[in-house]
Amino acid sequence: MDTNTLIEINAGSPSVIKHLLAVGAERCCMSVISLYELYYGAHYAKRIKKDYYEKEMRMIHKLLEQFQVLGLPENGGEYAELKNVLRESGLLIDEFDMLIAGQALTEGLTIVTDNTKHFNRIPGLATENWMER
Repeated sequence: MDTNTLIEINAGSPSVIKHLLAVGAERCCMSVISLYELYYGAHYAKRIKKDYYEKEMRMIHKLLEQFQVLGLPENGGEYAELKNVLRESGLLIDEFDMLIAGQALTEGLTIVTDNTKHFNRIPGLATENWMER
């Protein structure tokens, strides 16, 4: 699951929760990259208000209890190839998204995201949007 999906789970999005229950939480996981993005968001929130930081950290700990975190594969071939293809076509996306996509391609996983605009640029990558209305 991409970072935006994890945030929607925490927010109790009816559409996302419905899909999560249908698929089964035990079949879902997050990339370490998404975890890093969540931590960044928590630390950024601290600049706004300390309570926000504490709330974000509780959310992260709750998600860590629910979902397995996948580390990046040692073989970075899928990522490297993906980045070259996107660069040559002039369709580069955010570096973190490319890492998540490379990981999903290597592991044969589907990315659940609301950011299909970027992820759909990647040939052979399976995506689902659980937030579609």
